[in-house]
Amino acid sequence: MFDLMKLELKKNNIRTYIISTFVISIIMLGFIYLLAYLPQFDPNDADLELFVGYNNIISLFSVINMTVFCVLSSVMYSRFVIEEYSGDRVLLLFSYPIKRRKIFISKLMIVSLFTVIAMVLCNFTIFAFFGVSETIYPLVNESITLETITKVIKTTFIMAVSAACLGIIAMGIGFIQKSIPATIISAFLLCSLLCNIVAGTLTSDAPVIVFLAITIIGAIIVSSIVMKKNSCMEV
Repeated sequence: MFDLMKLELKKNNIRTYIISTFVISIIMLGFIYLLAYLPQFDPNDADLELFVGYNNIISLFSVINMTVFCVLSSVMYSRFVIEEYSGDRVLLLFSYPIKRRKIFISKLMIVSLFTVIAMVLCNFTIFAFFGVSETIYPLVNESITLETITKVIKTTFIMAVSAACLGIIAMGIGFIQKSIPATIISAFLLCSLLCNIVAGTLTSDAPVIVFLAITIIGAIIVSSIVMKKNSCMEV
C-alpha cells in the first residue's frame, strides 16, 4: 500500500496543495485576529457576544478552517479520483496489474492523511502564534489556561477528522455524478451543516461529537459504495 501511495504522489504532484496550505495558514492567521477584535467594534452589540472569549473563538475559527480544508480536500479528490476515473485516463488506471480496490484506497489515504495533517499543523501553528501574541498584546479579556490549550487540541483533531470525512462524502457524490463542481459544492454544503451546529452550540461539544461520529460512519459507507462501483466499472 505504501508503494502505491508513493506511486500516486509521483503521478500527482502535491506541491500545489502544500503551497495552498501555506497560503491558507497566512490568511487564517489574519482571520483569527479579526474574530478576536470583532467585539471591540461595539461592546454593546449583543450579536458580537458570539465572538467573546477564547472558547468561542477557538470553536468558530476551527470550524471555518475545517470548511477551507474540506474544500481543499474535495479539490484534491477531483484530481486524484474524479478525473482519474473518467475519460481515457481510466484505461491507463485499470491497466495496472494491481487490484482496483487497493488503488482506490491508496488515493483515499493520501488525500485523507494530507487533509488531517495539513489542518492540524495549520491550526496548531496559528493558535501558537496567536497565544504568544496574546501574552504580549491581548485582544481577549481572558487568561489562557490549561483548559484553553486542551480545547485547542481537542477541537483541532475533531475538525481535522471531520474535514477528511466530509471530503470523502463529497468525493462520493462527485464520483457518482462524474462531476468536479458537484464534488466541491457538496463539500461546502456539508460543511455548512457543521458550521450551523457549532454556531448554535458553543457551550457544548456533544452535538459536534455526534456529528463527527455520523460523518465517520457516512465516510465509511460512501467509501464502500464507491469501491463497489469502481470494481464493477467496465473499460
